Amino acid sequence: MRSRVIPSRIPTIVNTTCINHNTTKTQCPPLFLSGNKGYTNNAIANWSLGIKTCNKSSDSQGLFQISWTPKRNLSSKAFTSNSAGTPPTRRDTNLQHSLHDRTLKQKLRRRLPTVGVVTGFHNDTDHVEAMGLLGYDFLWADAEHSSAGPESVSKLILAAERRGMPTLVRIGYGYQNIIGHSQKYLVAGAQGIILPQCESAQDVQKIVDAVKFPPVGKRGLAGERWNAWCLGEGGTLADRVNESNQNSIVAVVIESCNGIDALDEILKVKELDFIFVAPTDLSADLGVHGQIRHPSVIQKVEEAGEKIRQAGISAGMLALTPQDYSYWRDRGYNVMSTVAMNMFVDGAQAMMKSIVKYELQGMKRLKQMALKVIASQLTKEETGFLGETFSSIDLNKDGVLSVEELDIAIASGTFSGTLQEKLISLRDDLMITGEKTLAWKDFLADTMMDKKLDFLHEHKIRQAFNHLKKANKSNISISDLNEVFGSEKIAKELLMDADSDGDGEISYEEFRNVLVSDKDGIDAK
Repeated sequence: MRSRVIPSRIPTIVNTTCINHNTTKTQCPPLFLSGNKGYTNNAIANWSLGIKTCNKSSDSQGLFQISWTPKRNLSSKAFTSNSAGTPPTRRDTNLQHSLHDRTLKQKLRRRLPTVGVVTGFHNDTDHVEAMGLLGYDFLWADAEHSSAGPESVSKLILAAERRGMPTLVRIGYGYQNIIGHSQKYLVAGAQGIILPQCESAQDVQKIVDAVKFPPVGKRGLAGERWNAWCLGEGGTLADRVNESNQNSIVAVVIESCNGIDALDEILKVKELDFIFVAPTDLSADLGVHGQIRHPSVIQKVEEAGEKIRQAGISAGMLALTPQDYSYWRDRGYNVMSTVAMNMFVDGAQAMMKSIVKYELQGMKRLKQMALKVIASQLTKEETGFLGETFSSIDLNKDGVLSVEELDIAIASGTFSGTLQEKLISLRDDLMITGEKTLAWKDFLADTMMDKKLDFLHEHKIRQAFNHLKKANKSNISISDLNEVFGSEKIAKELLMDADSDGDGEISYEEFRNVLVSDKDGIDAK
């Protein structure tokens, strides 16, 4: 690492200890640096000398050991130091491009855990800077599944560079001039290119030609952002070309069975840094569109991952949930890509569910109580299908369903349609509420709640209504609710949410509307 003078605009705390006199700078006369008039708190020259002298006495010079402590708490990855013990320095993104930093390249080559974030929000740069500050290893700027072009992606690259995060651009598929198209993004400052729908070694070579300069590839050379237009630090243009060829990233996406079948040839391309296996497109190729956790998809992904790892190349995979991340990391995938849109939607959805749940607590309690009453009256024939479903999901046969068991059931591909959607909803509810398990009665009540499963027959709703009210009354009163739920506060909440006409009681029609309504605090979209 080249020694640098920290600019005066960066405040530093200077600590000095006189080795000979065992004193601090406040006890020794002013420290004089060779070739300088003295030192200041804001700018110090001649870093590389390391040891300085003091002038406490004329017959013996003391030696000061200088250490430097930044006043700002900057992240550890922003600092480097050399073997000579020179002070740590922070990469100045105004002077140096990500290509000067080998961190991403080394992590890929060593197959270390590497986390990127995919974004198609090409008109917003704030979220890119936030991802950099959160510690993501790279930005995956998506020009395939978005309307982003070189102009908008260049702004994302600048935002990522500002926070020390390199950018890889996934270009669109089918361009006749791959080199010319990729060049637009490389000129804007991308550290590498990701080619989608790769199915041959020839496809990979096209990206190598686009990303690397001669003699490795065929990329055109000029003064551009990546080489700082040959200004500032970085050496000659030849030095910068060599550095770019060493540190630039070549990646491809395998999205079909043809691509997996061609892996043996693809893996022979020397300059390939990582291969991303795309489960969504693979599911389409296998005829199970969108079912990324279908057994046939998982089998193909695991097969591809094993072959990639055996070749010593980094393997990439999609991580939409923390469970996805741990599942594929356990199977050797090391380049994990999250998706900005999913994180935004998941966070927004979780927030809305929590809001609805809080605001409709009374209605939810009333509905759950009514459904449990109905569930207790169902015959074995009526519960047979759901009972078999519950038993098949309850792998350890402890009578309750855990988040892990629901995850396995969802990923198995055994269930589809309405029931699959319900299982996902139940799993998400457990994660949001922090509850560990789901009991049989709650599972039955929640699955009955879906009108598409056809359990809410009119006579059963009437039976539940009669169960909650006093026999000599036509409506459910607040005293009835207080007796059932054992809390005057809860009774008032229930009445407030269900009593739509405000007469102080819950009629059969109001009760029925609560049961058939989607506004239960769980299924909010």
